[in-house]
Amino acid sequence: DWSARMKLLDSETPLVVFSKTYCRYSKKTKDLLELYDLSPKPRIIEVDLRDDGDFIKTVLTRLTGRSTFPNAILRGKSIGGSDEIVMMHKDRRLRQLFEDAGLKVRVDL
Repeated sequence: DWSARMKLLDSETPLVVFSKTYCRYSKKTKDLLELYDLSPKPRIIEVDLRDDGDFIKTVLTRLTGRSTFPNAILRGKSIGGSDEIVMMHKDRRLRQLFEDAGLKVRVDL
C-alpha cells in the first residue's frame, strides 16, 4: 500500500534534492551536501534531465511553496534552497538537522 511505500522511501532516502544541472545554486548546494558525507546519501533528482520536469516543478511549488531550484526535502518537508542550506551550514545548524532526521554525518565539520 502507499503508506508502506512512503515509509520505505523515507527510510531509504530521507533527503531528496530537486536540482537543475546548469544551475549554480543547485551546484553550490550539492557541493555543500557532499562535504557532510551523509548516510544514506541524498537522492539528487535533476529536474532538467527529465521529461516530467515541468510537472515536478508544479507539484513541488504546490506542496512546498517553493518554485525555485534547488529544493531540498528532508523527511517530506522542504528545508529550503541554496541560501537556506548555506545559512544553516554557516550557523552550524545543518548537521544537527540531519542527525535529528536520522541521517549519519560521517565527517566532523
